[in-house]
Amino acid sequence: GAAWFFGVFDTLFGEAEEVVAEGEEGFVRYFYEMDEFLVSMGVPGRKSGFMKLSISLELEKKTDEVRIKAVLPRIIDNFQIYLRGLKIEDLQGSHGLYRVREGLLARVNAATHPAKIKDVLFRGMVIQ
Repeated sequence: GAAWFFGVFDTLFGEAEEVVAEGEEGFVRYFYEMDEFLVSMGVPGRKSGFMKLSISLELEKKTDEVRIKAVLPRIIDNFQIYLRGLKIEDLQGSHGLYRVREGLLARVNAATHPAKIKDVLFRGMVIQ
């Protein structure tokens, strides 16, 4: 925790940005943009593949950002473990991406509890 607080991991993960979007009737939504990360995906009988992923987290309230920053290494670890276990077939079609989104949402909420993340949004995904 102390290493994260003093910025030891900043060069590894970079600085994530917070984005605030104003919706209808002045309703404010808070987003936390995670840095892009790369996941290796083992494919039996084939050369290993990679997935490059950009994600934004929709926060319930602005103060949840502090909790996210405090446990960001745990969030990234949970995401990496989950995504490495997927097969390329698991990512095909909108239903596959929906299942992945739900899996990531469950893992980020477990890591950030008691803070509540409302949604995981894909900004970009490349699979090679």
